[in-house]
Amino acid sequence: MKRVRTLISLLAAAALLAGFFALPAAAKDTSGFEAEVLRLVNAERRNAGLAELRGGMDHLDAAAAKRAEEIAVRFEHQRPNGSACFTVLEEYGVAASTARGENIAAGYNTPADVMAAWMKSSGHKANILGDYDRLGVGIYEKNGRLYWTQLFIREGASAKPAPAWKSWPPWAQWLARVFLFGWIWMK
Repeated sequence: MKRVRTLISLLAAAALLAGFFALPAAAKDTSGFEAEVLRLVNAERRNAGLAELRGGMDHLDAAAAKRAEEIAVRFEHQRPNGSACFTVLEEYGVAASTARGENIAAGYNTPADVMAAWMKSSGHKANILGDYDRLGVGIYEKNGRLYWTQLFIREGASAKPAPAWKSWPPWAQWLARVFLFGWIWMK
């Protein structure tokens, strides 16, 4: 009887231990990280004698958040569907811009850490200190790992807003084209 109780106790302890290790990682608190990245970017730009970038553009922030989610699937400057990274701007209704850039990173736990890494890379630093006026920042967490994206744009006098229908799903855009061209052809 004693052996049975010992065996049951060992099995219960093993099950408890296995359950503990099977728990998902607790989500990191990233609230305020986007604003901190913008603040750090602007500190670097001020140090270089450049104008600060403006944030707070909802569509640009949403596009950056989408790219952060996408780089968790495919870590490169190309979207998981194979299209160029900047197609996300049109998808989210960001007005056409005269210049654009993207920085991506993964595995850094704080805005200061990711900014330090970007500033050590000539290509990323060139974007941070580039001829832009707007910045969108996206952060996505997957399995306890943070994915970071910066989308830079320069709005210009020649920039035109994206047509509203460009934000529609592809099937709706196709139907609109068929209807419009069919209607014109019938006249």
